[in-house]
Amino acid sequence: MIILFSLSLGVMVAGFKRKQIKYIDTLIYIGEKILFMLSSTSPETDEIMRELEKDERLKKFDFTLKNENSPLSPEENDKSRLLFNTVGKYDLDCQISYINQYLGHFKMLRQQYQEHYNSHYKLYLVFGLFAGIFIAVVLI
Repeated sequence: MIILFSLSLGVMVAGFKRKQIKYIDTLIYIGEKILFMLSSTSPETDEIMRELEKDERLKKFDFTLKNENSPLSPEENDKSRLLFNTVGKYDLDCQISYINQYLGHFKMLRQQYQEHYNSHYKLYLVFGLFAGIFIAVVLI
């Protein structure tokens, strides 16, 4: 029982790392969608937000940006909040420039998280398994 519990903890840690990658994918998708809308039709800020909220892929995304469910660090959450705070505040060229910087940052961050996940997820599972075996042996 202890072994299964510790193995499940390893699975949960690996799942959390995977959740971070999926969340960053969502942020990148939002940035690309905003960039596309600004580049093509230059809509008002309210119209951009309505379009994002209607998107099926973003049904579970928290647009209030309280980030209680965000798996990212507070610093990364602040950067994602900045995207929504700058849309509509500056001229079109500045907004497009900022969104491109935002996308570059989060694409780089996604790559780092993916590389970390690829190189460490098996370690989480093995560590969980061996920690459970160790505890079980010590208790016996």
